[in-house]
Amino acid sequence: MNETFHFDEPGTLVKPGPIGRLVRLLFGILCLSLVWQVLVHGEPVDLRLPGYWALAAFALLLVPYVVNIGFGVVFGTWPRWISAGVMLAAAGGSWIGTGELLGTPLWWLLNAWLTYVYGHLGISFVLSSVLGTPGCEMRAIPDLFGRVSGSEAREHYCPGFIDSVDRWEHGTLTGTAQEKADWVGNPARMLLLYGVPFLALQLAGNFGGPLIGNGIPALALLFVGGLCAVNAWRVRRVHCVLLAPVLLAAGIAMTAYTTGWSGFGPGTWSLIVNGALTYGFVVGCFSEHLLGHYLGGPKEDPARWNR
Repeated sequence: MNETFHFDEPGTLVKPGPIGRLVRLLFGILCLSLVWQVLVHGEPVDLRLPGYWALAAFALLLVPYVVNIGFGVVFGTWPRWISAGVMLAAAGGSWIGTGELLGTPLWWLLNAWLTYVYGHLGISFVLSSVLGTPGCEMRAIPDLFGRVSGSEAREHYCPGFIDSVDRWEHGTLTGTAQEKADWVGNPARMLLLYGVPFLALQLAGNFGGPLIGNGIPALALLFVGGLCAVNAWRVRRVHCVLLAPVLLAAGIAMTAYTTGWSGFGPGTWSLIVNGALTYGFVVGCFSEHLLGHYLGGPKEDPARWNR
């Protein structure tokens, strides 16, 4: 992940089209639904759940981007270290006061922090969809303030894949033979091949019975893991190389859990599925900024997003 923050003049980045706006809206709804779950259904016992800590770990990864890009500042990684320090202090205070490391004070603090990170992110996603804010969704609130005040907000490239969707819609993506052979070589195919299994997994997990709620996620993880394994073998796509073994292992574990082959305990669904999704999202969004799109290829240059 490239954690440099560079703000460009208005008009540098292409504006999102209908697909880019839809992608932003869907991610905004997802983030705000997480906030709703935390605020309405959260309870201190959540601190015992692996999925809750996966959510917190991902928020810790995101917080420098939320703060720096959202507020137009360059604090670097300090928001991450300050957040981690405050959490450790709360855990220490809970231990001193109650004898429990994962006590209620830590839970309240974590919930407030998760609400801010995912709430700021979710509102920004939705606003960027409505306003058509170019580049990173975190510039949507400054964009709104700029429109109200009659000034233009500076822009920032998206550390994830959002810019690729926008540039693809505007026809400014180019591709080599390797990229054209890549099954996820453009945003449309990536959204189709990854998005459909993700939606099926979420719908089954939230609305299906035990068999569907476990079986569909197992099939989705095996499908995407197999897809990544073959694509990694064909074109050496970096995120596929990193995703395939983990998603296949998660799919096999979910299959064992669904069929009763292995006596996993409570929290298995959350541990396997949420852990795999968190890992997949982080790898899919950020690994190729460090390693390039293909093994042996050049590293990503963040400035190229602005061309």
